[in-house]
Amino acid sequence: MAKKKNRSFAILFKSISKNFLNIIKHYPNMIYVANHPEKFTSDEQYEVGLKLIKLLIDTCQIKVEAYGFENIPEKDGFYLCANHQEKFDPLAIWYTFPRKIGVILDDKATHRPFIREICLLIKSQKLLRKDIRSTINSNRAITEDLSSGINYMIFPEGGYEVEEKSLGEFHAGSFKSPMRAHCPIVPVCIVDSYCIFDKGYKTTKPIQIHYLKPIMPEEYEGLKTQELAMLVKKRIQEEHDLYQL
Repeated sequence: MAKKKNRSFAILFKSISKNFLNIIKHYPNMIYVANHPEKFTSDEQYEVGLKLIKLLIDTCQIKVEAYGFENIPEKDGFYLCANHQEKFDPLAIWYTFPRKIGVILDDKATHRPFIREICLLIKSQKLLRKDIRSTINSNRAITEDLSSGINYMIFPEGGYEVEEKSLGEFHAGSFKSPMRAHCPIVPVCIVDSYCIFDKGYKTTKPIQIHYLKPIMPEEYEGLKTQELAMLVKKRIQEEHDLYQL
C-alpha cells in the first residue's frame, strides 16, 4: 500500500512539473467552463476537457497505443469495462476513444484538483459506496443515460495493485445498470499503464488499450450480475495474459 501511495505522489509531482506552464495557461479557463455549464453546450465542455487531457499526456510524453476500434459499437449507449492499473487509466481511454464517453468512479476521486473539473466537463457519475440510497440513485441515472444513448466507462475492480499480473475481483454491482439498459458491454484490456514514468520522466513502454469484442445483451441474457462480472473479467484476463512475459 505504501509503495502504491508513494508512486502515486511521484506521478502527480512529475505530471505537474512537466505541465506547470500549461496549468497556468489553461487551468483557469478549465475551471471557468466547468463551473458555468449554462454558458456552454455539453459538446463544448467535453472538448475543453479532452483538449486538456491530450495536452497533459502529450507534454508528459506518455505513449498510448489503442487497438480494436472495429469492436466499438456503431450505436451509442454502450458500457466500457476496463481493468485498472493506474490513475492515468481513464485519461488513456479518453485520449484514444473516438467518441464522447462519460466515466463512473468513486466519489473520493472526484474531489481531487483537475479530476474534479474533468468530471464536471465530461459526463460522470459519482458513487458513494457506503451510501446505499446514493448508489441506487446513481445506478438508476446510469441506466437512464445508457438507454438514451450516453456511453460510460467503468473500472469494476474499484482499485488497482501496481504490477499485478492477475486482475482483481470485478464487483457485481457494476453490472446492474447495463443489464437493466440491455446495452452492449465492451471489455477493455489495459496493459502496462503502471510502467509510466518507470525511468525518470520518460516512459519505456507504451500504455496499450485493447477494445475487445462487445458482449451483446442476448449473450448475457439470463446471467446474474456476478456471472456477468466473471465473464467480462475472463475476457479481459485472457487478453491481458497474452502480453505477460
